[in-house]
Amino acid sequence: MTARARLVNGLATGAEAIVVLALIVNIVTTFANTLARYLLQQDFPWATDIWAILISIITFLGAPASFRRSAGMAYTALLDQAQGIRRDMIEACGLSIFLGVCLVALAAFPKFFAGQRTQLLPVLEISSGFVAIWLGAGLLLFCLFTIEKLAMLRREAVAVGLAVALAIGFASIALRYCHIEGLIDIDPFIPILPVLVAAFLTGTPIAGILALAGVLFFVITGTAPLAAIPSALQYGVASFVLLAIPFFMVAGTLMEVTGMARRMIDMVGHWTGGLLIAEVLAMYIFSGISGSKAADIATVGSIMKVPLREHGYPPTESVAVLAASAAMGETIPPSLMLLVLGSITTLSVGSLFVAGLLPAAVLALALIIAVVVRSRLNGYRKGEAFNFRRALRSTPPAIPAFLVPIIVVGGIVGGIASPTESATFAVVYGFIAASIVYHSIGPRLAWTALRDAALTAGMVLFMVAASNLLSQAIVIDGLGRALANGFAALESQTAFLFVTMLVMIVVGFVLEGLPAVLIAAPILLPVATRIGIDPLQYGIVLTMAVGIGVFLPPVGIGYFIACAIGEAPVNATMRPSLIYNIVLVLGLILVIVFPQITVWLPHLFGMH
Repeated sequence: MTARARLVNGLATGAEAIVVLALIVNIVTTFANTLARYLLQQDFPWATDIWAILISIITFLGAPASFRRSAGMAYTALLDQAQGIRRDMIEACGLSIFLGVCLVALAAFPKFFAGQRTQLLPVLEISSGFVAIWLGAGLLLFCLFTIEKLAMLRREAVAVGLAVALAIGFASIALRYCHIEGLIDIDPFIPILPVLVAAFLTGTPIAGILALAGVLFFVITGTAPLAAIPSALQYGVASFVLLAIPFFMVAGTLMEVTGMARRMIDMVGHWTGGLLIAEVLAMYIFSGISGSKAADIATVGSIMKVPLREHGYPPTESVAVLAASAAMGETIPPSLMLLVLGSITTLSVGSLFVAGLLPAAVLALALIIAVVVRSRLNGYRKGEAFNFRRALRSTPPAIPAFLVPIIVVGGIVGGIASPTESATFAVVYGFIAASIVYHSIGPRLAWTALRDAALTAGMVLFMVAASNLLSQAIVIDGLGRALANGFAALESQTAFLFVTMLVMIVVGFVLEGLPAVLIAAPILLPVATRIGIDPLQYGIVLTMAVGIGVFLPPVGIGYFIACAIGEAPVNATMRPSLIYNIVLVLGLILVIVFPQITVWLPHLFGMH
């Protein structure tokens, strides 16, 4: 290993260690603050300042560390189909575009940081530079890790990638000149759109694509100084609610080691299609807790794969049910998309959590009915006969694991804690249950759980930060207002909801679910509220539609993940998957037609 490689490895390892330490301090601080308020009726006054520093560390160091380990939440279907020099060229283009975004943001960072240094945190009265410095460090790490990945590709491919990125840069400067001199009069997003499509297809991280749109807008229009770019990134994660994201990811990892899903087989395995029903129920419980759909699918899919095959279920059918179940689970608390939706709108996260339970149950019931019908038609044999003694023996060990989501939802509904604080209780309880009840976690596994959760959370939070940059560009451009006016022309509430469903399924089909919500919700939710649609109803419908789109073949990212984990051929799985997606759409139509399904529980608990 060369000295340069050792240096990069050392930086990556150091960043991961700092992020994990920040997460541990975050958990301890939030848990202690919640106890202090509950027992002593007093918060720690300095906690808000500490949280601002910690979320900045987790976001801007965790994201580049996550990017180094993986593709960084990117669309890789085109990459996966290419080989040799062609693959290297495609990957080099995506990496070079992302490198260009990071370099522009890094160049604008010193001016932003200079302004932050002169401001003070309100309680600790130390410079806000302690919050902002991590953004600069993260952008620098992104540049280093991107260059490291480029260095692994063929030189001619890298040359092509850099040439493409430079061409985009020169074209942006030329457009800026034309825009300022009044030589052209077109919406800046018209030339930006094909660049975003190219970045998407070449595997640029989704967060990078969102930031790219904002960076190009500010470069082309000159409507704000470039220091607005790091400013938007920094303030995009300045929300206490977003702290819940890494907490729920840790709690989800802890649930994965308990083996809860396997115990459901004893409960429903004797029914026709029973093991597929167990798959649906397992996804209903696991969905959203890990914060990653890939992790949810991997957990349930790996547990159910062997017994399903042993009982004669074809992989195409089990993977189709797995993908549909994951789409169904987008509104099951603690859903990552609902957390983010609450953080970027005026909706209460707790109300969204409660509102999403029954709509998800409707989709789950629709899937179960479809599973039973298809199992009878295809002659799938049943699992082992139900054995009451075996089920009775397997139930008590599963109870501690089932209590994790109960703690989260119960704490919110009972008004004991916020979603973020409930998540810390789930984490602390999860560690106790995993170590004492299940004896399934030790120091090494605990470190891995914390590291993986923190790094994934960092990339998700960076996506939120990048979406804030894009949102500011959309607001300045007036594009959001034009889109809102187009939807506002639909005076019928039902028509508005149905158009939203169709549009968001298509958007989710193209994008990963989270950026779709980040872009659409702030624009469309106020319009929906203005024409009389219950905001909770609209938020749930929007989220469910995006979830269906993400797992819709043949392009949905989630669909490819499910096929890979379930080891099922993509083409052969498409037909059963489309059937189950049609069932999901019918269930969503039911939720649209009967809004009481969504709003009844929040009204019951006085949360609306």
